[in-house]
Amino acid sequence: MSFYADSHYPVRDDLAAVHASQMGQLGAPGTWGTGPQRLTIAAAARKAGIDAGLLEDAADGDTPDTSELPGIALRVVERLAVSPKDVDLAFYEAALKGGLTDAEFTEIVGLVARATNFDIFARGIGVPLRPLPSALPGEPTRERPGVAVTELAWVPTIPNPPEGGDEAIALYGPKPKPYIIRALSLVPAELRAHLELEQVQYLPLNRILEYDFQHHEGLTRAQAEIVAGRVSALNECFY
Repeated sequence: MSFYADSHYPVRDDLAAVHASQMGQLGAPGTWGTGPQRLTIAAAARKAGIDAGLLEDAADGDTPDTSELPGIALRVVERLAVSPKDVDLAFYEAALKGGLTDAEFTEIVGLVARATNFDIFARGIGVPLRPLPSALPGEPTRERPGVAVTELAWVPTIPNPPEGGDEAIALYGPKPKPYIIRALSLVPAELRAHLELEQVQYLPLNRILEYDFQHHEGLTRAQAEIVAGRVSALNECFY
């Protein structure tokens, strides 16, 4: 059964499938967070959205067990979920001083972005928020890419090829990519998950410069960019 079988609007099979798959992974061990910690991040982001009036209350309505996360991590989650435009360099530096590492901060950014994506989509098509999965056992991989360096972003990133070597090619392909693509590269697993969503929700990365390429039946590329640009302006998107 489709992840959005209860929707009155048609939802493409590939979109429903990637949402179902990634939602199920929110409670799995990641690169720096355990399964319970990552699930708490998703649940705390959802609760922040509900408390701020951005989301309707979920059917399960459970209050997340925030004991899995330090206070600074919860503050980062809440800011990202409700007011990401207010995440600036001073906020990032305060998070590091509060005990988070740059890689932990990056993983939280990726998780909150994806969890919020699923919840806002559900709200947009008028279905209840999808139930969060159970937390899974296991340890984080704690694998930091050795080629990541501080470039022009706040967090270290993997440089474009050739400077980034094989790791860069594996993530980006042979052609250079802008920071908006590379922003999560300090945690490659999060970047891969983001790109998996982007392939379905936006367009395949390798066709981004083909301005007449139409990935969605209902919108031309130009129309999709107008919608994206307007929403970004309303959200005061940094980029």
